[in-house]
Amino acid sequence: MAPVVTARNIGARLPREEDRKLLTGRGEYLADVRLPGQVHAAFVRSSLAHARITGIDITEATALPGVLAVWTGADAAAHCEGLVGELSVAGCVPTTMPLLAQEYVRFVGEAIAVVVAEDRYIAEDACDLIAVDYDELPPVLDPRPALEGGPVANEGLPDNVALKGGAVYGDADKAFENAHKVVSATYHTGRLAALPMETRGCAATYDWTTQELRLWTSTQVPHYVKYCLTAYLGFPENHCEVITPDTGGGFGQKAHLFSEEMLIPLLAREVDRPVVWVEDRRENLMTATHAHEQFVDIAYAGDENGRLTAVRIRATGDGGAYHQPPWSMAVEPWCTAMVTPSGAYDIPVADLTYEAAATNKCPIGAYRGVGYMAGTLARECLMDEAARAYELSPFDIRRRNVVREFPWVNAQGITYDEGSWLRTIDELERMVDYEAFRRRQADLREQGRYIGLGLSVFVESSGESTAMSLAHGMGDIYHDTATVRMEPNGTVTVSTGLTTQGQGHRTTMAQVAADVLGIPVRDITVRSGDSTSYAWGSGTVGSRSAVVAGGAVLRAADAIRSKLVSVAAEMLKADAADIELADGKAAVKGEPDSAVNIADVAASIYFDQSVWPDGFDPTLEVTLAYDPARPVFSNGGHAVIVELDPETGFARVEKVFSVEDCGTMINPEIVEGQLRGGVVQGIGAALLERLVYDSAGQLTTTTLLDYHVPTLDVAPPFEIHHLETPSAHTPAGIKGMGESGLIAAPAAVLNAVNDALSCFGTSLYALPATPEQVLGAMSPSGSVG
Repeated sequence: MAPVVTARNIGARLPREEDRKLLTGRGEYLADVRLPGQVHAAFVRSSLAHARITGIDITEATALPGVLAVWTGADAAAHCEGLVGELSVAGCVPTTMPLLAQEYVRFVGEAIAVVVAEDRYIAEDACDLIAVDYDELPPVLDPRPALEGGPVANEGLPDNVALKGGAVYGDADKAFENAHKVVSATYHTGRLAALPMETRGCAATYDWTTQELRLWTSTQVPHYVKYCLTAYLGFPENHCEVITPDTGGGFGQKAHLFSEEMLIPLLAREVDRPVVWVEDRRENLMTATHAHEQFVDIAYAGDENGRLTAVRIRATGDGGAYHQPPWSMAVEPWCTAMVTPSGAYDIPVADLTYEAAATNKCPIGAYRGVGYMAGTLARECLMDEAARAYELSPFDIRRRNVVREFPWVNAQGITYDEGSWLRTIDELERMVDYEAFRRRQADLREQGRYIGLGLSVFVESSGESTAMSLAHGMGDIYHDTATVRMEPNGTVTVSTGLTTQGQGHRTTMAQVAADVLGIPVRDITVRSGDSTSYAWGSGTVGSRSAVVAGGAVLRAADAIRSKLVSVAAEMLKADAADIELADGKAAVKGEPDSAVNIADVAASIYFDQSVWPDGFDPTLEVTLAYDPARPVFSNGGHAVIVELDPETGFARVEKVFSVEDCGTMINPEIVEGQLRGGVVQGIGAALLERLVYDSAGQLTTTTLLDYHVPTLDVAPPFEIHHLETPSAHTPAGIKGMGESGLIAAPAAVLNAVNDALSCFGTSLYALPATPEQVLGAMSPSGSVG
């Protein structure tokens, strides 16, 4: 049954409660943790992309004063052979990543040895004293030839194939043979870093008397990390505590298990001292998972009216040396091929292939919009190519193909129950004033100025859940619990399994609980961020926090509400069905003078049996789980205007128009903040950011001088329009939206660049669209880099 919600706070633009602490410098991040007697760890990392280790000499490092321990691969392997990575989809071949490299190194930056010393300076000095001898092997750097054979990147994958699968829905060959037009292209999404402002880190203590382990780690998945401490290392879960301090950004990078999180607890037990490790920015760029790089071949078959009859996709991922658990290199190309081929469009036939190759690069992992960004780029950019082929506007080609009636079942058999897909396209056209834009574009071209308009619409599977996993052919189980406890004075503590990296969870979870319980938001405290709270969580990933954790909070709060209502009915001599909780009072509907303070009801539950109904249980603490029974989909779109500088090739984003439909909005201020941040990240992916390896497999972008991230100087003005199509399958109709900005913005930006280039008869197909590429496309020869 749906919780009873009296909307007072849901939908309100409340300021974020957590900002007070963070903006006054009172946050405590991993590097701020100070443990009595703590010592520090530093790592020796491979200087080669691919080599056999022929010798390691740790003699000098061990003898350095202040060094407490030096471990190599053999020491780590005595406790754990390595982290097994795979995704539960057809055709995924697992890999095992050692905690410390043993026989081979497979990417620059792979950890070979670890030193524990009295301070970080001594630890790093000792690392410099460790001599590693290599027998260099040829690096594998391009996934496409790697899948055809040749040198091996990972000796555990003799054919370099880490993933290969797909499916065909309908007769694709016939659809393409009979097509009036076929449009096709290959898109390349650049290799990116999630680049949270706070790098990775962890600290551990181990008590030999109680055998209790405490691990502080900057993670999005503390309960998963805790489980792995048992599964890989044998620490009993009931003796483990995983604590997540304030976290300075994650974006999916911190939703993985890393070898450092396994090694630091082992070392704390070994030296019987608290051990701390915090990576520097160079380590983060080299080793903390990369993201998004794919080659996507896509083709549309269309009829004479511009209706698409089939889509064919082959998504090829550059996976790096290993699967990084739990998401693996498979998550990018699999999601591109299997989750995003049709988007908002009614395309009846689909031919889908996904594959990933092992290469001698840092492993690929999750990053905001994982898989969706590349899939949306290919789908939406080719849609603009189709518009040009059919001589239609980018809005009209989409209107001809958009789903108009719900429920709708796509080619893969997945049901979409509701959405505002057509309204999104119409709203974007209205916001842009398309005809006025085209007149302005023509006038500016006469002056030697080149502006372009790009459009991208999307449908996002939000609220990562068991139902969503099953709908897409996986078997993963996701759910969260929440605990709601009301005190005798009517104040409430909400515990969730979430970690927060800036999303505003403490505010939004308080808002939903307040509207069920009928009390002010200020009377609710939200706690989260460690594995010892009453709640359990599957992780802050996949736009699931508001849907799944929020749903658990709503369910648990509703159980408390029922008890409040039954006792208030006794106190007011009324029928429980007539009791309404709102504004801090329990009142009889239609009789405003017949009311009692909710705080007084709570006190009576604790201390006054005379108002208890027969058989009443006075416990005002409830823990309940939530896992949506059906997949939940949000939708939206972006339109972007850019201007290209014909002298420098730089693209400036003039304005962003965004339409968002995430169902019932808990807090529009937070929705808009998430949207703006994601779009700016998307601008970075489209125009600025790129991790570059040279021909020897050396990463050449190892500082923020080389890896260019968007800052305020490239953040454009926004115009945002909200649509609200509540979900019929979640409490309060809430859908997720945290990834929507980055999912669709890169496609809109590249479409805008190509629209500006259309008068030159050229298009770009790779991200980022660098000044060199733009200048090449604008040159008389039309050469494109």
